Formats: sequence, C-alpha cells, structure tokens
Amino acid sequence: MSAPTHARDVRPDDPLVRWMVADRQPPAILAQGGNVAWLGRAARPGEKWVTGLGDEPRVVAELVEALSGDHEVDGVTVTEDAFELLPVALQSPDPGHWCFWTLDPAEAVVGPDVAVDLAMDDPRIGPLLEYSDSAHIFPGNPRLERWVGVLEDDRLVSVAAQVREPSGAAHIVSVCTDPEYRGRGLARQVCLRIMRAAVEERAPMLVLEMYVANEAGRRTYGALGFTEVGRYRSGLLAHALPPRGTSWS
Repeated sequence: MSAPTHARDVRPDDPLVRWMVADRQPPAILAQGGNVAWLGRAARPGEKWVTGLGDEPRVVAELVEALSGDHEVDGVTVTEDAFELLPVALQSPDPGHWCFWTLDPAEAVVGPDVAVDLAMDDPRIGPLLEYSDSAHIFPGNPRLERWVGVLEDDRLVSVAAQVREPSGAAHIVSVCTDPEYRGRGLARQVCLRIMRAAVEERAPMLVLEMYVANEAGRRTYGALGFTEVGRYRSGLLAHALPPRGTSWS
C-alpha cells in the first residue's frame, strides 16, 4: 500500500474523482495499484466517511477495511461490486444504490423550457421537496447556486437546484415534481434551465446523481444527453443511523 496525497493521484481519469472530490488533501488515504480509499466526503457536518474506488473490488474492500481500522467511521461509499466484500461491520444496514452521470456542456443540446428562476428562499420549495426520497440539498445550503422551477398558476409543481463543485462542475440536485404533475416531462424542463445556465457560465462539466432503480430519471437524463459513468453503494453504519422517524432536512 502507498499513501498518495489525493485520489486523483491514483485515479486521474475517474469521473467521480475528477468532478466531485475536493482538491484538499484528505485526513487519511491509502492506495494499491489503481485502487484508493480515503477519509472524507461527509454527507453531513460531523460525520466521517470512507470512500473506496477502483477496478479490483476485493482490493477496494481491503483498503476501506484498513483505513476504517485506524479511524472512527460513520459511513462508507464504495463501487457497487465492492460492497458485498466489505466486512459485515462496514456494510450499511440501509445502503443507497446510486449512479453518477456526466454531460459535457459543449455537447449539451439545450432547447426551450418553461421553467423559471426562483428566489433562493422561496417558501414553496421546502414543502415540494417533502415528496422526494432522494433530495439532499435544501434551501439555506451555502453551496447553492440557483433554484429553478415550473409554476402552475402560482403553485410550484417541479423544482431543481444547482450547486457548484470545487472542480467547477455544475451539479444538478434535488429534482422533484409534485406527484399530481408527474409524467408531463417537468423534470426535463427544470434540468434544461440549469443546463442552459451551465453552458452560459462555461461550466467544465454537468453532473448529477440518482438512485439506480429510478427508471423515470434514467429516461429523462439519458434523453438530455447525460451518460452514466459509475455505480456505487453508500450508507451510514449501524451505530450512526438516526432513530426511526428522524428527518435530515
């Protein structure tokens, strides 16, 4: 094993590393060949996560186990084929199975849309996001660049946000449509609005994450030109799971 200073030293062409991992040196990092694990990428303040990436699942699992043995860890993210190889203590009881998508703004086809820009503190956003089981960015988050939405009269029926990653990538997050209005292509409308802004602002990449089982999202993002570039499993470990009924928002 070796100790590089950044995951990019080990996986310079990995899309997740290139666009989503901050430049700062992590508190701890281990590597073997083209596989790497590091401490960082916490979902919420105070949490400690280990992320493991690589093309050799067993090596990824071993690196994550070694790093977790030296540090108190609350959650783990690994490539999907490494999850079952982790020790039971490092397998989240409730892991999320998600995928990462990218689109080069230079290749984006941005047509007209009916979405509008929203005020950052629009009081309609929070209640609409209650319909989402995947939104993790909410009003007030300091990383927010913009909120956009589709209105029906004065009712907010679809919403999405953009955050800017340290890499400069425009990250589409918290896409949600009111259940009464689903199936009308409104998620496409809010994404197009953000895509247009990213193109105008010369963002180096458009990125998004979604649950693997989200077939409606897969159709929408694929039609917009996004390509799935990786699959992962993430989750809090048993000791760090919130009590039942706890809301993160």
